Amino acid sequence: MKRRNLLLLLILSFTLLVLPNGLYSAFDKDEPKYLEAAYEMVKSGDYITPHYNYEYRFDKPILIYWLIALGYKIFGVNTFGGRFFVSLCGVLTVLLLYWWLCRWKSERFAFWSSLVLLSLLDFIVMSSVAMPDIVLTFFITASLIFFFEGYHRKNRNYYRLAFLFSGLATLTKGPVGLVLPGLVAVVYLILRRDLIKTLKEIPWFSGLGIYLAVVLPWYGAILYKHGYQFFRDFIIFHNIHRFVGKIPGHPTEWWYYLANYFWLYLPFSLIFPFAVYYLFKRKRILADTILEFSTVWFFTVVLFFQIAHTKLAHYLLPSFPPFAVITTWYLFNLKERISLYLTAFLFTTLALAGGVFWMLKHWPLIGLLFLIPPLVGMWWAVWTKDALKPITAGFLTGMFLFKWVTLPSLEPLRAKPFIGKEVAELKERCSKCRVVFLDFSSPEIVFYYRKGKLSDLNVKTVEKLLESKTPVLVITRENRLKKLKGVRFFKIDERRELLTKHSIVVISNYPKERFYGKG
Repeated sequence: MKRRNLLLLLILSFTLLVLPNGLYSAFDKDEPKYLEAAYEMVKSGDYITPHYNYEYRFDKPILIYWLIALGYKIFGVNTFGGRFFVSLCGVLTVLLLYWWLCRWKSERFAFWSSLVLLSLLDFIVMSSVAMPDIVLTFFITASLIFFFEGYHRKNRNYYRLAFLFSGLATLTKGPVGLVLPGLVAVVYLILRRDLIKTLKEIPWFSGLGIYLAVVLPWYGAILYKHGYQFFRDFIIFHNIHRFVGKIPGHPTEWWYYLANYFWLYLPFSLIFPFAVYYLFKRKRILADTILEFSTVWFFTVVLFFQIAHTKLAHYLLPSFPPFAVITTWYLFNLKERISLYLTAFLFTTLALAGGVFWMLKHWPLIGLLFLIPPLVGMWWAVWTKDALKPITAGFLTGMFLFKWVTLPSLEPLRAKPFIGKEVAELKERCSKCRVVFLDFSSPEIVFYYRKGKLSDLNVKTVEKLLESKTPVLVITRENRLKKLKGVRFFKIDERRELLTKHSIVVISNYPKERFYGKG
């Protein structure tokens, strides 16, 4: 039974998170930056310094770029290759949770907790894009699980594994890879009144040696190569300032996570508050070691990022494994039915609103198929005594349809990837052409262009280029064209964006026939 469940989890997670990743293009704005930076890394052979659009990119440490680049080496420079090892971290997180819970709980509990984790909406989303958050989540999850194993089994090797994965987390997203699991561990030990004793048992010398062996080579190399510029951009700005200050384009409102909670943890977002209430009301935390650790893990992560001034929804991903554990425990012992009625009402409302929005956009109706299984599963859960199976099965089926059917059906309507590929083709036809943005920039277009740097120029500079004899291709939004006054240009192409009212246009100082011929 254990091998069969493990194999089933592997097949389900791999089929949902990894295999369909070549069916849809990169998503603006962050993912294409990582994909392009890894491409430029492979192209230049510089595996120390990340570049995006041929400029330094010190936003994140190196490991995410190495993983994407490795995918390119194996599968080619495409979204499937770029996402492969990132998505694999999502698969490994599911399997690791199953392994851990099998050691402390029943196999059935481990299996369904892992399925609950796999079915969480933002876990699926972030496991399907080439970004560092799911990689960080896997390493932090591994670090915390091995700390737990080391503490409760009095095994120093598990502590060493915790340091190893904390080092990999630090190499993925910076100091948070050490601070966050360390904070969870400290809070857990304080609550158990076992902090001082445990600190003496941890193999600090070998553990920190492993951590530094993972972290120091790249951090030392990048600091040696770029010195204060890297320290200023990465440590001061992207770590310290993100935690205590405001980053342009990033929300800081105290209610941000509360406002995003419902979609982040779908389909169990309305069930979880009842689980927490039931957990504390019945004082079950004290009687179950796994529940105790999972509760500390979840709330420490959430409070840590709530305190941080800069907030983004996917920052909460490391809280998803304990969320799955607590939710599964509650659904195994479900008493109140009101949480199911509220969730069924929420699903019905979202499905109706989504259907209306979809039809108003005139998108392919086949893309709406993904809404049916979650609705059926949710209302089935209302009428059955075993709510866990229909909710999980319904939502997972819906997500399979979303990734395998819905996203591919929308792919022909996505303007930016098309424009990026089209401009790359035009550059092939006209090697002397200069290609630029006008008061606009798109990482998707940059990634699919791949013919050199795309500069974002102001109106006066673009006007001079359009008046020159050198062929130029200008990419912008249609509402920027009115800024070009008294300058003659030709519209090469125009594509309507999928979600906005705007169109992406390509203009030139030469007619379309100059690039495609009169035919």
